[in-house]
Amino acid sequence: MRVLLIDDEKLALDMLESLLNKIDGIEVAGRYQDPESALQNMKDLHVDIIFLDINMGSTHGIKFAEKITAELDAIEIIFVTAYPQFALDAFEVDAMDYLLKPVSFNRLNKAILKARKRIEKYKLNHASTVQPRESLHAYMMSKFRLIDFQHNLVKWRTKKVKELFVYLWHNKENPVHKAKIIEELWPNMDASKAMVLLHTTIYQLRKTLKETGIENPVTLLNDQYVLSFPLTSDVQELQETVQSGAVNSENVERVLKLYTGDYLEEDGYSWAIQKQLTLRESLIYYLDHFISESIHHQKNKHLVEASLEKLRQLDTYNETYIFKLINYYGEQNNFQKLQTLYDEMKNKFEVDLGIEVPSKIEDLFNNYYDKLKPLNS
Repeated sequence: MRVLLIDDEKLALDMLESLLNKIDGIEVAGRYQDPESALQNMKDLHVDIIFLDINMGSTHGIKFAEKITAELDAIEIIFVTAYPQFALDAFEVDAMDYLLKPVSFNRLNKAILKARKRIEKYKLNHASTVQPRESLHAYMMSKFRLIDFQHNLVKWRTKKVKELFVYLWHNKENPVHKAKIIEELWPNMDASKAMVLLHTTIYQLRKTLKETGIENPVTLLNDQYVLSFPLTSDVQELQETVQSGAVNSENVERVLKLYTGDYLEEDGYSWAIQKQLTLRESLIYYLDHFISESIHHQKNKHLVEASLEKLRQLDTYNETYIFKLINYYGEQNNFQKLQTLYDEMKNKFEVDLGIEVPSKIEDLFNNYYDKLKPLNS
């Protein structure tokens, strides 16, 4: 493995290089006292690990690590410092290890072994993975699921790791500040405890995504996090279809298949409610338009029925949709579905709401009932 050393103290570089030279398979590809010079040459050096000091004059190692991870993928960072208080911040930028000066040979060797296993695992994943698609795919309608390159379901270490991923994707076009994430995911927790949990959760999230074969999956810059890899989703396809303005049978079939439930409905994230309502309203408008056009031109009967049923599912007690569906079944002379629909509505109004069926619905049903009953006796 090729390693790079960055420390503003020459003696520290000498001591670290001396220890690394005693470890088989390690090649010191470069050493720098000026971090910016190291950054300029880093891409050409093709290193696997960077050993980085925390306190380097005007350059803070944590901030410098952010620059490294923003520009380079598949690189491990090990901090070597005399300051133990920065350990938590180090793992926030996905550092692989944190060594305190003076570094012992045994501790350094353990860090190298850990890095070697991690790098070999990543290389094995990339070598053995034939990616059938260009990105991971997320299902966001009804219940969140993430599918990796090999069509396997991604498993999350904790519920909060999963929620953090979904939240960052939810805000994918806008980097989210740490304070905002804490406000949404840990709203009633002490600020210092919440910050520790955020750092730990970010670390676990990065680890989970790296195991799927994605390098540098979460970027931190100016205290803001953002997902830094492509991701397709059912909700993205749904939005693009509805917003395209093309209201045709093919698109309606696709929309009905995609809308298995409200956006993240089963996950119950309070921060997702506004988008949930917006998506629902856009679908209702889209289907309403399709139904009106199709009924006017007397076509797409099976899709009109499916669309009306979907509208009723989305807004169970909306009298307008019930009225339209009764009217539709009546005009189709479908006595059985008409009777089933009315029985369901009667039960919902009387049992669930404790009220009688609205007179408008009752009258319309009786109208068709009197007309169709003799034909089905």
